[in-house]
Amino acid sequence: MTHKEILLSGIALKETPRLPAMILSSGVWTVYRNGLTLQNVLEDSPEKIADCIINDNKKVESDVVWVGADCSNVVLRALGAKCTFNLLGEASTMDEPLITKPSDVDKLNIDDLEKSAEIANILNIAKIVSTKIGDEYLVAVSQWGPFTLAGQMLGMDKMMVTALKDKPGLHHIMEFTERLLLKYWNLFIDAGVEMVNQAEPLSSGDVISARLFKEMSFPHIKSANQAIEGRVKAKTLHICGNTTKVLDLIPLTETDLFSMDYKVDLKIANEKLAGKVAFGGQLDPTTVLLEGTPEEIEAASLACIKDAGQQGYVLMPGCDIPPQTKMENVQAMIKTAHNYKVN
Repeated sequence: MTHKEILLSGIALKETPRLPAMILSSGVWTVYRNGLTLQNVLEDSPEKIADCIINDNKKVESDVVWVGADCSNVVLRALGAKCTFNLLGEASTMDEPLITKPSDVDKLNIDDLEKSAEIANILNIAKIVSTKIGDEYLVAVSQWGPFTLAGQMLGMDKMMVTALKDKPGLHHIMEFTERLLLKYWNLFIDAGVEMVNQAEPLSSGDVISARLFKEMSFPHIKSANQAIEGRVKAKTLHICGNTTKVLDLIPLTETDLFSMDYKVDLKIANEKLAGKVAFGGQLDPTTVLLEGTPEEIEAASLACIKDAGQQGYVLMPGCDIPPQTKMENVQAMIKTAHNYKVN
C-alpha cells in the first residue's frame, strides 16, 4: 500500500499494514529549514518551493504532504488585510483588523481570491507537488476554520464581545468566512489537493466554553464539511488546546480525522471517539519533539499509541512543529509508527 492508501484506510477505520503517521501543517518548519520565510512561498519560484516540500518529506516519510502550510492569512490579505509573512522562523501575523462590525463583510468580495498573485503561486506549488508525488502521498491544504477566520478579521477581543452580545452578527460574519474557506479549498482541490483541513485554534476549550463552541463554531465546521463532501478524499479538523468537553460533538462535525492537542488525554479520546471517527495526536511539539531526544520521542510515541488504541488512530504532533525542531526528531516519531506491529 502507498502512504496515501495507508492513511486513507486508517481514517476510514479499516485495518492497515502499519500505523498511519503524519506531520501537521509545519510550513514554517519547512521553510525555516531551507533558510526561507513564508513570504518566499508566496512569491518565489513554485518549482523551488515544491522541491523544498518534496525533498523534506522524502526524509520525513509523512503519509500527508502539506502545501501552503501556515499561509492561511493569505486569504485575508487577498481581501485587503495588512499581514506580515516575512519573519524568519515565524508564522504570519494579522497587523490590524480587517473589519470592525458584522455588516463590513458585505463589502468584501470572495472572488478576490482568484485575483491574488500570492494564492496563484501557492496553487502552482500544489499542482507541482500533486503531479510529482500525489500518487504516493496524500497532498493536503489547511485554512482557518470559520470561527477563527472571523476572529482574525475582527480581532480577538472584539470577536469575543460579539460572540456574547451579538450572536446573529457573528453568525453573519461566519456565513461569509465559511464561504471564504470553501472558495480557498475548492481552488486547491482543482489544483490536485485531495485532503483539506480546518484549523480552529480559537475554538479551543482554553478560549471558549463548550456551549459557545456548540452554538457558534460547531455548526459552521459541520456545514463546511458537508459542502465539500465528495470533492476530496479526506476532511480533517484541528483544534488547539483542551477539547475534552466537546469530544462528543466531534463525530457530528462530519470530519474524517480529528487532530488534537497534547492537552487532551488520549485514553479519554479513545473512549469518546473510537469506532466513530479517526483521531490523531498528540505529541507535545515543544517538550517532546523540539526538546526531546529520538529515544525519548520514540517512548512518548509508543505511550500515545498505547493510550489511543490502534483503530482509527494516527500518530502525529499535537500542533505545528516548532521551526527549530531537528529532522532526526521528526523522523523518530514517524519511524516509531512505521515500525509498530499492528495487531
